[in-house]
Amino acid sequence: MPLKLVYFNVRGRAQAFRYMCHDNGIAFEEVFTPFEDWPKLKPTTRFGQLPILYDDGFEIAQSNAILRTIAKKHGLYGSNDKEASLIDQINDQQEDTRLTYLRLIYQEYDKEKDNFIKSIPDKLAVFEKVLKENKGGPAFFVGEKISYVDYTVFDLLDNLVTLSPTALDKFPVLKAFHSRMAGRPKIAAYRNTDEVKKMPINGNGKQ
Repeated sequence: MPLKLVYFNVRGRAQAFRYMCHDNGIAFEEVFTPFEDWPKLKPTTRFGQLPILYDDGFEIAQSNAILRTIAKKHGLYGSNDKEASLIDQINDQQEDTRLTYLRLIYQEYDKEKDNFIKSIPDKLAVFEKVLKENKGGPAFFVGEKISYVDYTVFDLLDNLVTLSPTALDKFPVLKAFHSRMAGRPKIAAYRNTDEVKKMPINGNGKQ
């Protein structure tokens, strides 16, 4: 039985999972929930939020839990416990940055957009540093093969570049990583579909 993803018709919290699945040939079906139907659906979900993934009927909430669960099944969680720990650490860091981005988008966009853009270099410096330090080389964030954190950071960078097209200009290693990820054949093909081109990044239309 294929995985079933339930989410809104936006990139949002589900896009890194979509990238991971398309890039690795992981079959899933998607159920788009109209925003007007959400109030009725919300009480039936475990934590009152989307996305939700159903894996053979088992309900998985929380976007990062979804990623980790499927990454473990498909060899996308590092080659050993130390790599898995580092992957989680980097993902937690991107989550911290993503939350500041989401606060801007949904609460402070009109007032704080310019200030947020000015703060982007400080937010990205740590990712440039970690990527440079990867002993497997800067192709991926941890080790010598791709992991789920490469998709979450790629999606975050994509959002920041949409907000500020010059966001990566001071970070050559990070910029090259973003370009490589975007150029992976299955990701590039997916991003070139009308579905993705027409899909807004965020639920309120701001980006």
